[in-house]
Amino acid sequence: MSESIDKRLYAIMWPNKALVASMLGPKDFGSHYAIGSSRYYHGIIVFAEIDPTYRHDYFPIDRLMDEVKPKIDGSPKRTKFVSCYRVLEHLDFSAFGDLYITSVEGKSLCLKKAPYDKQHDAGYLRTFQEITPLTSIVLSHMTPPEFGQYITDPQQPKGAPKVMFSQIDLDVDAFLRMLEANPFHDSPIPNIHPTKLRDQIMAIKGHPEKRVKGISLDSIFGRVSFTRYRTGFWFASQEELLFYPVPDEEQLRTSHYDWFRSLEGQGIA
Repeated sequence: MSESIDKRLYAIMWPNKALVASMLGPKDFGSHYAIGSSRYYHGIIVFAEIDPTYRHDYFPIDRLMDEVKPKIDGSPKRTKFVSCYRVLEHLDFSAFGDLYITSVEGKSLCLKKAPYDKQHDAGYLRTFQEITPLTSIVLSHMTPPEFGQYITDPQQPKGAPKVMFSQIDLDVDAFLRMLEANPFHDSPIPNIHPTKLRDQIMAIKGHPEKRVKGISLDSIFGRVSFTRYRTGFWFASQEELLFYPVPDEEQLRTSHYDWFRSLEGQGIA
């Protein structure tokens, strides 16, 4: 999207959920939201660029866009909230541009969409972190595309029409071995007692027919190392799947050093 556009749309995915109009470019918007706003929040911010020409009857975009204009002193209008309710559900995936991960220091990592064509081995137990509108952590034998289909099924009582999620890098077999050797071993999932996590793993591990097993309603997004969010981020509906790959740790260190160093300062690199 061109930097010359003077009125933009951003969909905030985390920590709140909102569609926001702004005159700021994406990196300035991320910096403002992280360190320049009177609304206090300490942690990672995730937002996506939305095509500024996108319209949906659910959102009063045109009316509110009229209020997005420079202030009397000539400074840009930084934020104008369009909606804070059921935002992702009413956004077409075709309107999504780049995804930004902003640190507490206001530095942003830009992620580009890419096809997801990874081949998966059968029988692997994955740990998914739902990001918006759901926030649970679940274990599943499903691949990310299969999980996206499952969690957006209209017949799924714990799902939603559209969901953003990621995969937490958790070697369940290694964790079980470590816990057996040391019953006082820390849990790899904050706020989940290690023995409870073990029990939940065992409850699904021997039953591949079981689709999911919830392990927490409390999101750990932003409280563990960013590099533990395996592969990237997915946006799923019944019809579509968007994928934003995350560079590996070496690439983050070499190609996005300032951003990665800002996460190290938070202890979540």
